[in-house]
Amino acid sequence: MTWELSDLLRAIATTIVIGIHASHHWWFGVHDTTTINLEIFIDTIINQVGRFTVPIFVILSGFALAKSEEKRPFDLKIFFQRRLLRIVPPYILFTLLNIIGQSQFQRADWLERGQQIMHLLATGMGDYHLYFLGIIFQCYIAYPILRSIVFSKLNLYILMLITFVLFSLRWVSATFDLFVNITTFLPNGNHVIYWLSYFQIGIWLAKDRGWTSLLVAKWRSHIWGYLFAIAAIVELSEFYWTAILKNSAEAVGHYARPTVVCLTLTFLLWSMSWQSWQNLGSLRWNAATPQAFGGKSLQSSLQELWQAVKPQIRTFAKASFTTYLVHVWVLRAIAPLEIVGGILYVPLATSISWLIGIILWQLLQRFAVSL
Repeated sequence: MTWELSDLLRAIATTIVIGIHASHHWWFGVHDTTTINLEIFIDTIINQVGRFTVPIFVILSGFALAKSEEKRPFDLKIFFQRRLLRIVPPYILFTLLNIIGQSQFQRADWLERGQQIMHLLATGMGDYHLYFLGIIFQCYIAYPILRSIVFSKLNLYILMLITFVLFSLRWVSATFDLFVNITTFLPNGNHVIYWLSYFQIGIWLAKDRGWTSLLVAKWRSHIWGYLFAIAAIVELSEFYWTAILKNSAEAVGHYARPTVVCLTLTFLLWSMSWQSWQNLGSLRWNAATPQAFGGKSLQSSLQELWQAVKPQIRTFAKASFTTYLVHVWVLRAIAPLEIVGGILYVPLATSISWLIGIILWQLLQRFAVSL
């Protein structure tokens, strides 16, 4: 994993998260939607296969924290000061912005309003995307301990075993009502217990001393892509099956499913294989047929393209947090455009959300410089 790849993944993940939220009205199982047409099928693919994005965000958070220690030594006091200032203010602000417009809040007295605010801050339910900030905040609290766990293949295998057992227990219980005595103690999918494994993987990616790169290099990029495609098909099939079985699109939850773990890990390994231009050149175009690329090989053309778009990707990555925070408000503002249908609305909403997110990020940067 490199900083450049983490920037690209951050931009991709933010884009897909916006697409997930924008496609909400057209995916299978929502609003008693039990038929399948092209629009519902495409939006369901976006909404369900895209579920690897939130785990990827958590992995990238762990990676960024651990990788930053290469530049400056870890200091507990400075760490919490920096992270609290980054997470807590926007978390409180967007919770308040959402709740003050609710009729239940407006009818309540000041004591009840205070109780509502404290409840929403404690649960992360101030808005439907703010639970993620609560998860990240809890991961940050655990970071001083997690960073001290040494990476080894044995530790990785143990972590993967625990992760799949935990997720499988949750899924089997929610799907078949089995192991009730055990799973009574398992929280829902928004609990940090399901996210610490991803966070730890991100930390280890920054400290594995090349082991993961060697693992990825054993296969070409397109083979990792096939594995991701297989995982996506399995995950989507499992979603359809459980949605029909339980007569609900969200009966099992979106993230506490072992298929999402497989989807996330295969995408992560596939994306890491992109770092090798040798793998990207594995389409077996040889230098004897470079005419289609202006006298250049495919590999050199891809390298030039990557160098050309890196500044834009960096901008998207830096603006991703701001875009994530404001995109739900953008979706509410442009809700009348949903009349065009899901196939057109999703890319339109994604583009508008990014445009506003980047503009706001640039304004905040200028404001910070002026201070």
